[in-house]
Amino acid sequence: MVLLTSSTVSTIVSMGVICIFTTLLFISGYVLQQQSVKNIQHALKPQEAAQMARYGPGPAFQQKRRSNGDDLSDGSPQHPVSGNYAYLQLLSEPDPSDICSAILFFKQLSTNGTAVQDRLFVYPEQWDRMSAQKLGKSTTLALSILRAASSKYNIWLLPIDMSAATAAGYTTTNSKLLRLAQIQFMQYDSVLYVQTPGLLMDTGKLDDMFLSRPLPLRHDKNRPESYNNEAWIPMPLRANRDVPLPPAYLITVNNIENGNVEARTHIPNVALSGFGGLVAGPRQAELAKSVGDEPGYVYFESDRDGRVKWAGNPYFGTWRAQQAEVCEGLDLDEIIHDEQ
Repeated sequence: MVLLTSSTVSTIVSMGVICIFTTLLFISGYVLQQQSVKNIQHALKPQEAAQMARYGPGPAFQQKRRSNGDDLSDGSPQHPVSGNYAYLQLLSEPDPSDICSAILFFKQLSTNGTAVQDRLFVYPEQWDRMSAQKLGKSTTLALSILRAASSKYNIWLLPIDMSAATAAGYTTTNSKLLRLAQIQFMQYDSVLYVQTPGLLMDTGKLDDMFLSRPLPLRHDKNRPESYNNEAWIPMPLRANRDVPLPPAYLITVNNIENGNVEARTHIPNVALSGFGGLVAGPRQAELAKSVGDEPGYVYFESDRDGRVKWAGNPYFGTWRAQQAEVCEGLDLDEIIHDEQ
């Protein structure tokens, strides 16, 4: 038999009390931690909902899928695509007809089973701060339709702050807008800009701009197509000179060493048979159609007043009719360009 002294008993009791309180403190801390996590989650949800309501659903950072003709119930293709890509349209001026043309483009992508799931629309942030009186009735309605379409057709609206540029005396142009927006594209392997106004003719053919040939992507001395690519020709973005954007423009933005960013821009090689004509103007499109090789996308030119040229454009009537479907309530033929 082992006899315990009073001091030993006291020590054991003290240690037991300490263990009990330590356990209780641990449990209490864990409970408080979980409660804090829940509170943070609840606090974030309204912010996410507000962002969704304002800008539409965010980019889908999942593996993209390509179609072979069999689509899922939501119109999405079933076969995997190697890469994270997005289509881009942008406008520096709030023209209602051009806005409706962009909506039409995104709707056609959504309903025709594109393999490239992300759709981006870039515009100056100041549009969100302009009054309906300053925008004009038609533009205000077109922007309202765009915001509704962003949820319906999974368009990610990206407002770009251009206040610093305009305060410095620069005008708002598409090239300057793209320059400021490029940082938003870092999560993508490549983003393809196609000029609006225009008409999507064949979704699969337009997808082939991404999928049929190797892309330049990030510069890599061990990958020759990154710097000597048959399909894509380097074309710097000259925003400081206000050079108009090409009708089709491939943008690739990457992080590189020491926190620097690499932005690369390319245009399709128009001399390359079966590739260079996938995005074309009306005349080139008609010539290609006559030999059974209509392009994937037809872009339109504008006259001196900024209106779409209808003369010599056999696609104008189809485009205008489809515009009216996505922008119901707008008489696009009666809208004065740059209505104030």
